Amino acid sequence: MKKLILIAALLCLAATGCGQQANLPSSDVSPIRQEALPEEKSAKQNEDSAVRTIAYGPHLLYGPFLQAKRPTARPLASGIMPKWLNIPAIHLETVVEPVGVLPNGQMDVPKAFDRVGILAPWTKPGMRGSAVIAGHFDHYTGPAVFYHLRKLQPGDHVLVRDESGKTLTFEVTKVESFPADQAPIEQIFGDSDQSHLNLITCAGRFNKKKQEHAKRLVVFSELVQ
Repeated sequence: MKKLILIAALLCLAATGCGQQANLPSSDVSPIRQEALPEEKSAKQNEDSAVRTIAYGPHLLYGPFLQAKRPTARPLASGIMPKWLNIPAIHLETVVEPVGVLPNGQMDVPKAFDRVGILAPWTKPGMRGSAVIAGHFDHYTGPAVFYHLRKLQPGDHVLVRDESGKTLTFEVTKVESFPADQAPIEQIFGDSDQSHLNLITCAGRFNKKKQEHAKRLVVFSELVQ
């Protein structure tokens, strides 16, 4: 309960991906490895494979909408503190750095748009509960590290690796977006009998007056290896 009270203010998530609010990365930051996605297929193939969305009240669930069959792994006694994040389906590999909670209650993120931040101290990936990684969606000059996050589908893998080389694999179960003030805090940050890794970024229209996006996109995943 204390955790959820502490995290309640994170609904704003002003620091988690509305890139227009943050400073541009310094020149000494290595660029992310985010390759171009494959060229579009024929019209028929594109129609079959396109990212689809379906509305459930105020939020969107990104397709294909069927839970992937997966052998979930038992949570570890102690998880890992990841140094790298790899998402093969969107050709993304980037650096992970620990971030905390700002005095105003918002979750902090790296100042660099090519890195992601893991909430710490908090649940570590692999432990029972929900670890949370946030990243920018865009910035003044274009896409940021989590720009393609919405393209993930159930069954895709999310890998985290620590400095010793230990790697954990999580499998995406669903991808959803929520109005900024209606994100399911308990589902994203709360306790669980399984080991979850949830990825957060911004989505929706950008409000210049408020300097933030209207929605929050969340990728939910579970430990499988």
